[in-house]
Amino acid sequence: MVKNSRATAAVEQTKAIDENESDSFSVKPEKRKGKKDHVRKKAWRPKTKTGCITCRIRRIKCDEAKPSCKRCTSTGRKCDGYTTSGLSGPALAVAYAPPQFLRNPSHALDLNSTQEQEAFHFFKNQTAYELSGFFDSVFWQFEVLQASHTIPAIRHAVIAIAALHRKFISGRMPVVPDDISDKQIAFAIEQSNRAIQELTRSSSQRTISDMMDVMTACIMFYCLCCFQGHQATALEHLRSGLKILHQLDQSFDNETDDMEVHPVSLKTLRAIFVTMDVQARGVMSKEMLETWAHRPKRNFNKPPRQFVTFSQARYAFEAVYHEMLGFMQALDVNPPSGPDAPRWLQGQYQQFQREFDALSIRLDEFLARLSQVTAQEDRESILGIKLFRAQIGIYLRLFKGFDAVKCSREIEWEVEEHDMILILDLACELLRAPPDISAPAGTRPEDYYPDTADPEYVTEAEIPAYARPVFSSNSGLLSALWLVVTKSRSSTLRRRAMALMLDFPRREGIWDGVVAGRVAWEILRLEETAVDGVLGVNPDQQAETIADCNKVRDCSIKYIGSRVMEVEFRSLTQWEARPAARGIKKILAW
Repeated sequence: MVKNSRATAAVEQTKAIDENESDSFSVKPEKRKGKKDHVRKKAWRPKTKTGCITCRIRRIKCDEAKPSCKRCTSTGRKCDGYTTSGLSGPALAVAYAPPQFLRNPSHALDLNSTQEQEAFHFFKNQTAYELSGFFDSVFWQFEVLQASHTIPAIRHAVIAIAALHRKFISGRMPVVPDDISDKQIAFAIEQSNRAIQELTRSSSQRTISDMMDVMTACIMFYCLCCFQGHQATALEHLRSGLKILHQLDQSFDNETDDMEVHPVSLKTLRAIFVTMDVQARGVMSKEMLETWAHRPKRNFNKPPRQFVTFSQARYAFEAVYHEMLGFMQALDVNPPSGPDAPRWLQGQYQQFQREFDALSIRLDEFLARLSQVTAQEDRESILGIKLFRAQIGIYLRLFKGFDAVKCSREIEWEVEEHDMILILDLACELLRAPPDISAPAGTRPEDYYPDTADPEYVTEAEIPAYARPVFSSNSGLLSALWLVVTKSRSSTLRRRAMALMLDFPRREGIWDGVVAGRVAWEILRLEETAVDGVLGVNPDQQAETIADCNKVRDCSIKYIGSRVMEVEFRSLTQWEARPAARGIKKILAW
């Protein structure tokens, strides 16, 4: 059963890319000007010849203390010990690799051209780190690179991602332009097609290892489509990967030998699919959610009693965040009913609250034990973990707003202004943004990022640049800013969050920060001009305080083109009407 369903899923996944590979790409973005340049870059240093494995992989100087170096332990990292001799480069990678991955150690990396070599080098030294976001990523920084040595489909997908990433960071928007005449984009499409060919060539084998290959490829094709802004196609790749994962879970209780020897672990794949699934559900309409894939099983590992590494703290908070957000997303689609619903909901809330309180205590104790943190990547890890904690705290308050009798979540959310300020402060520090940043009164989203299909696009006035576009597979920053722009009662705080989305263009998987900023701006304008629950009826009105009935309760997204979506906004009054009243529709292109 698994083998046949795997082949079907692979065909669906391949078909989605085949439909997309002929897509055209357009206008080359103008180079932005601006005095401020807050681009987040990794500080590359010369490779060290001695020291622990962890410090040498991170390319920092090790103090070589035994048995574990203080450079690692004092900053919450796990020290992986020392090799017997001073290895570097490929030799170090072999020494660090788990033994089962060395089943074919003589297999050299097959790069057929200078262009492929340059792209692979770019992925290894820049793309892998940016995709990882504010945390280290075993998948992007280690497992995918290992898989590239033995799995041609993954190697070509890596090269395609690197090619699009190089184009992506040279632009203005967090999306690659549709311009197939561009050599870099054409090269990326060629490499993605070769990856597809390799997958279809091996599909007749129908082994578990092949299924692991396809799931890894689904993640990479998903990212390729996100780079291009092809949201609907990206979701289809994600659906295919989730389908294969579900079939594996249905057929195997434990990992098989094929899973254990694959360079990409099932645990890693599962964690990524859980993250991407939660992200995707956040940009779906109720109708899309009702036909979406099965929610993937989680990696349920009991958190340690004491955090000793950043990774432990990050995974613990991230797990609670995903579990809580997934649960709340399900409430809107299939709300509980019956006399026991209130008690059941209260029990779920109390369980989440207990987990959150325990993790918060452990995090505070862990941070208190750390010596002074000086490395930028370590500071970013701490800020990223605190950002997850802040979001969980807000969602716990939102949880209280669910009315089990009405089977709906009330608009009267118990969100305090200081919670929103904390998120904005953390976001500003992560982005290295001015603390007083805000969207100027009277400006429109179109003034920042007009539709690229507009013939006057190239003549629009330049907007001062704070940073180049950034792509991350996940960091939680955009979801945090979205909380502020949709839940805060302060227009001032909401404009600060929108400015961060628009002035620091970034993409986190399916989430496009600029598009989210434009949607958020539309929400604010509709609420400020609403009267008695009807949105946008008084354009001359700009309410300082927005009544609950005028708040946007539902924001339904429908993709009507490769880079076009229709968004329907409903106020609480319109959403609670049975049947739901028709809202205001807007078309957004990117």
